[in-house]
Amino acid sequence: MLTAWAEQAEKYHNGEINREDYDKWRYNYPKYDETSGYVKVPSQQFSDALVEAFKDRLKND
Repeated sequence: MLTAWAEQAEKYHNGEINREDYDKWRYNYPKYDETSGYVKVPSQQFSDALVEAFKDRLKND
């Protein structure tokens, strides 16, 4: 996580990204962090709907 912040700060200081892009990244972290492996978890309602739709394919142990 700290590595991602350091990388973005370095890009800003080197002129690779402007202040607006840097602020967008840091105010919305981790949404725009492509290196963290952060993923959004689906809602419980969506998960339940998927289980219901595919329950005939699930193995019963």
